[in-house]
Amino acid sequence: MSRRAEFEEAHPEVHILSHQQAGRVDLVMGALGWLGDEEQVTACSTLGGDSSTVMRVELQELRGGWRTAVLKQSLPWLRRDESVAMPAGRGRAEFRFYRQVARLPEAASHMPRLLGGDEKRSILLLEDFRGSSDLTVLYCGRVLDEDAAAGLGSFLRALHESTRGCEDRELSNPGMKGLNHRLLFEAPYGLAAPVGEGLGPDGPALDRPALDELEEGLGTSAMAMRSDGEFRKAVAELGERYRDSDTCLVHGAFHPGNWLLLPDGDVRVVDPQYGEWGDAEFDVGTGLAHLLLARQPEEVVRTFLSAAAGRSGDEREPDDTGLEQREGEPAVEAGPPGLDPELAARYAGVELVRRLIGGGRVPLTGDAGVRTALLATARTAVVEGHLEVLRT
Repeated sequence: MSRRAEFEEAHPEVHILSHQQAGRVDLVMGALGWLGDEEQVTACSTLGGDSSTVMRVELQELRGGWRTAVLKQSLPWLRRDESVAMPAGRGRAEFRFYRQVARLPEAASHMPRLLGGDEKRSILLLEDFRGSSDLTVLYCGRVLDEDAAAGLGSFLRALHESTRGCEDRELSNPGMKGLNHRLLFEAPYGLAAPVGEGLGPDGPALDRPALDELEEGLGTSAMAMRSDGEFRKAVAELGERYRDSDTCLVHGAFHPGNWLLLPDGDVRVVDPQYGEWGDAEFDVGTGLAHLLLARQPEEVVRTFLSAAAGRSGDEREPDDTGLEQREGEPAVEAGPPGLDPELAARYAGVELVRRLIGGGRVPLTGDAGVRTALLATARTAVVEGHLEVLRT
């Protein structure tokens, strides 16, 4: 019996939704009380989603009123491959994350509004931003606007500071935290379970020949890293830290695929399905890693880090970054108050490795050797807690 068939047999009350079945979506939304008087779902369109079903729903009143919303359903398998298990309960955890953020006005201003949620069916109804697009275009040469960078950093600061020391265990998400641990600290090194046993959305890491096809010498560098005892020890220790940390609420997957650019240039952060208690430095380091992968200018990186620290660029002292800066090279390892710059660098390092040689690779543009150079940077970040931009 397939994973889907087993789920449907065990949970007959849960309708598995599809953008191709607007009538079923209308039925479910009506049953949940999410439709207004004389309002019905007239159309649905897919918004993609790898590990969840995400769609835009169009709702129209008989009298002519019209609106749209985003409907998201999380199920315990991967959308593109139902043989791959995903942690149960992640939809419930994501709903609780949105509900918590709604109580934090500054953080909430950078996320979609939660319009409805049903834990039993793992369904969320969210504010829709028509005309928006994710920021994966950053990997292809687009430069992030400094106001957008500031908005992203401000979201993290508000989220972390507002939840630091909170004791609400309802917001724990152990299944997704465990999956994140496998994706970051095991899978890139060949230690994670096979795909069918729940490796998750990334899939297996590439072997040496496949990596060399991406970039000459990358496979050799990856094999050397995977057999580097000092590096592997540092990765394992950081993985233990990651599993045990509970300082504040973190987004858990803070990267351009979850950053929305609105038509007016503002940004929103979406998809907190990995949201869980952890280190603030984990989110900051993850975001920093992706800005480096996207080869963003120094001023963009500094704006992001300053906003994450709660300071504007004008408030920074010239020497307050906590960095050694080589002549002619822009430093990016900022040391904002309340954040450990070495810990943020180490988290950035493991995220770089995941995206360079793990299963969750991102498309990169640039000179030959950029991936190998970034891999060397990642090693320094993890082992020494030091990170700087490479000029290629």
